Order: sequence, then structure tokens, then C-alpha cells
Amino acid sequence: MEKRFILNRATRDMDNFKAFAKEAAKLKAYGRVLVDISALADKAFHELPEGGSSWHEYAVNNAALHRVFPHPKLVPHLPMAWVKKNQELLLAKSAVLRKLGLEAAFHANEPHYWPESFWREHPHLRGPRVDHPRRGRQEEFSVCVDLPEGAEMIEWMMCELKKNIPELGAFTFNANDAGSGFCWADALYPGPNGPRQCRHLTAGERVKGFIETLHRGAQKGGGDLTVYIGHCNFWHNEIYDVVNHLPPDSYVINMDKTSAAVHGLTVGYPALGLVDPLAVLHSMERFDDPAVGTFFLRFAEPYHHSKTGAEAVTKALEIVTDCIERPVRGLRARLERLHEICERWGGKENAETLTEALYDMDQAFKAKQATGRAFRIHSRVVSTRYLTRPLVIKPERLSAEEESYFLPHVFNKDLNEARMDYIDAHGGRIQVGSGGATGIPSLLEALDELRRVATVLESNRKAPGGEWLFQLATAVRIYISEVRSMYNFYFGQLIRDKHKEELSGEPRTPVKVGSWTGEGEILQWNELMRDEFDNANELLALLEERGTDQIAHAEDERHQDCFVLGPDLIGDLKKKVKIMRDHWLDVQDYLAPPHK
Repeated sequence: MEKRFILNRATRDMDNFKAFAKEAAKLKAYGRVLVDISALADKAFHELPEGGSSWHEYAVNNAALHRVFPHPKLVPHLPMAWVKKNQELLLAKSAVLRKLGLEAAFHANEPHYWPESFWREHPHLRGPRVDHPRRGRQEEFSVCVDLPEGAEMIEWMMCELKKNIPELGAFTFNANDAGSGFCWADALYPGPNGPRQCRHLTAGERVKGFIETLHRGAQKGGGDLTVYIGHCNFWHNEIYDVVNHLPPDSYVINMDKTSAAVHGLTVGYPALGLVDPLAVLHSMERFDDPAVGTFFLRFAEPYHHSKTGAEAVTKALEIVTDCIERPVRGLRARLERLHEICERWGGKENAETLTEALYDMDQAFKAKQATGRAFRIHSRVVSTRYLTRPLVIKPERLSAEEESYFLPHVFNKDLNEARMDYIDAHGGRIQVGSGGATGIPSLLEALDELRRVATVLESNRKAPGGEWLFQLATAVRIYISEVRSMYNFYFGQLIRDKHKEELSGEPRTPVKVGSWTGEGEILQWNELMRDEFDNANELLALLEERGTDQIAHAEDERHQDCFVLGPDLIGDLKKKVKIMRDHWLDVQDYLAPPHK
């Protein structure tokens, strides 16, 4: 079976894309190479409701068919100057791939919501409501793909995409999330909904019809392609119905035995360039499996907001190609290959310590992963703003000026909820384990291990691959800061929950009778607060010394949103530590300090 590589790196910068495509071309010797070209030229700012809307902040960044080649019925309802820029970027990228002899891939969210003005003009095509009631300030609807007219529009747009990008060999879409949705899907944020005429169809039947529409459009545009369903929300066994109804050359990535993802390429967004070599080696064990034909190499961070550094891409692909030429299988083989790689990067004299450091790094990442979805970095550190907001016992004591740089960017349309509940996240509430834990010692031990790893990497700066190892060390230190913030805010909020009654009242003179160690969890609060203060200062010093290239952030204030940190990270961290110091003693107005 001929192998196929599908690479993704979100970038709007053509120089960055050219460099990435050139690196990707190194894989041509081993199979077909497809590079994703779907990043929009800019956010769909025109879709943001007045006053802002957390849910829209990520939906306006995602590619969709109508945002590049809109059907004529949609054209009057879109700012065509913006659409034209998206087309120009798409065509420029495809020209680069054509010159290098590469194919293209496109990643979209479909069926995506369309402008309300379109629905007023064509009310019979309105499909399900797809927005998030708890996170958005404006309802949005996607098209009913079961209606012939709606399907015809989708088919036409796919035809135009393929006609304009003849190199297009794969189309991936995310479903029922981030601006997209199928009628009557159980996982739709407002609940299953849609027009009555299509309610009788199962999820599998509906998705089959939609994918067949995509295939017809591609065929009319010049030739068929492979269709993949990427991230998707199909609940209550819907996913099995979808898989059972898939047309030929169509797959659900997470359930497809003929494809595999290469892990370890991007760890810990917003940290950039954090590659886990051992994870890459482990993933590549499947390369010599004849049943696996497609490999996904994703260098894109969440929501297409940033780019992984060129050096990280080069080093990751170095490991990939090494594994293709000399396959590895089993832990011993992986460790021996890691040692060889470390000898190239660090020199023979440093290979042993470097190998041990990268092994320990991989194990530390696994310890973090064991905490589950609760400690997902990008949706806590960024969209809840842990990294740059102050950890204080009484958030409502902060002035409007003190809150102004972070609160509007917390993923919550209710500012008071965003202010008061540190562990509210993406419509739910974070919970680690049973919820009764007061700490995770294994996670703190993993962070200690990562500090030692960073020190080893930094000590190799004069080695053959020293500059790359130093970059990796910087990314590791940023990752440590991210996890520390999650830890401190999570357990800090549990203390605030436990003492909600005291904290909701007026300041009081703490009682003098009781434990010599203080009232309630004041000592634990002080420890968490101090660690977060130190954490912010350490990150501040790191960024002042090494710059901000290895942490994702907006290029200007206009592009800051719930899912990308602001342009002045150093300034935001300085505000954080000042506010924490200004409110250092707030806890003593509500909980008694040690009586010694």
C-alpha cells in the first residue's frame, strides 16, 4: 500500500508556509504528501456580535466552504473583499505546493453556520441551531443538508474548491462543534433540533448524504478525493451509525484502522516548539504496518491561531524520516534510537544524560495526561486566562481597571461567573478525580522532573544541536508554568468553594480561639497563592530574557480573544504580580491566620 502523509500547520504567513512546504517535501521519497492550505487570511470579524461573544471567538477562525468559494446565493450576504483575501491565500499556497510536486488538503468545520440575512431570504433552508447557549451572545444556524437545494449549494462550493485547487486530495471536516452542526444531532449545544421534515433520518443516513454530496462536488470539479471526519461530537452511539453508513473513500479519523496520527509534534499550547521525540518514535512504529496507509502530522495548535517554530518542524520530521528508513518496534528499540538521536544533537559525550532527560520528559507528560480532560492546557491556561490573571481569594475586590486586561477574554459570556469561578470551563466545571483531593503529588513530582530536564537541555547549548535543545528547554519551562497555573487555580477554587459562606460576607475580625495552624485552609491558600506569584515572576523573567517567540500570542490587540493570549505578555504578567501583591492580605479579612 502506498503511504500518504497529511501535514497541517496553521499559518497565514506565506514565508512560513513556503518553509513548511519545503520541509514536507522531504517526505516525497516515501509516499504521497498532502499539505493543509485551509487557514483563513483573517478572522471573520464581521460575524462577531456587538459586545463580543466567547463562542464566536473560535468559530470565526475556522475555515468553511462558504468562506472561500461561496455559492452565488450566499455572495450578497458576505463581505466579498474578505472572501477574496481568503481565496488569494488559498491559491498562493496551492501554487507553492504545485511547484514542489505536493498535493493539498483542506480542513473545515461543516456544515457551518451561515449569515442570518441569508436565512431571512431563504427561510426554508434553515437547519439546526448550532451555537452555545451558555457561551454565545447570538444564535446561529447551519443549513439543512437533507434538502436538495441545501445539498446542491454544498456540492457547488465543493466543486469550486476542487476546480480551483486541482491538487486537492483530501477534505477533512469537524462536525457538531465550533460553528458546525447537523440537524437533530444529540450533541448540538442547544440540544437536538432542526426542521421537522428531516427528523426521521438517523445520524448515519444524514452524514452519508452529506459526504456523498462532497464527493459529487469534487468529481464535478475535476476529480474525487478522500473525505475524513476529524473532531466530531456524535453522542449516544450515533458515531457507530455514522461509521456504518460511510461511503467509499470516507473515514472517521479516530475510528479508522487505515490511518494513524503521529503524536508528540505539538505539546502544551500556548508553548510552541515542544516536541516529544519518544512519542514520535512510538507513533512511527505503525509505519511498517501494511494496513496503515495514511499518517497525519499535525503541527497546528488549537483553533488555527499560531505556528510551531521551523526548527521544531525540522527536528520532528528528522525523527519521522529516520523511523521510515529504519523502522523501530518495542521499547528497547525506541530507547536505542533515542540515544542515537541524542548523540547527533548533543554529541557523544552528552548522549547518555540527554537520552535520560528526554525519556523523563516523556514520562512527565504522561503524568500530566493521567489527570484527564480536566487539566487540558489550552482551554484552561488560555481561555480561562490562568497564565496572566491574578489568583486572589476575593476576585470581586478587583477594580474594573485591574480586571480590564483579562476578564473580557475569559470564555464565558457572564462576566461575574467568569470573575468568580476559576474552574468554570467551556460550559462545564473542572473536576479532577473524586473532587475531594487537596493536591496531586505525582503531578508536582512530574514538574520537578521537568525542571531537571530543562536544565539538562540548557547545558547542551554548545552541542551540535544546541540551539534547538535550548529552544526545547524554553518550551519545557513555559509548559511547567502552564501546569503550575492550572494546579494553583484549581485547588485555590476548591478552597474558595469550601469557604463560600465566609467569603460572601463582610470583612471580619478572625476568631482567636481554635487551631494554632489557622482557620480552615488558610495555610494551603497561602501556599498556592505564593506559588502562583512565584510562577508568574519566573515566567516573566524567562520571557524577558528569551523573548516571546515560543509562546503563542496575538500580533496585536485586535486579534486577542478567548483562545489567544494578548500581544503584551510581559506587560500582562507584570500586572498580574502587582495585583496579587496589592491583594496579598485579603484572605486575612475572612479566614484566621495561624494563632502562634
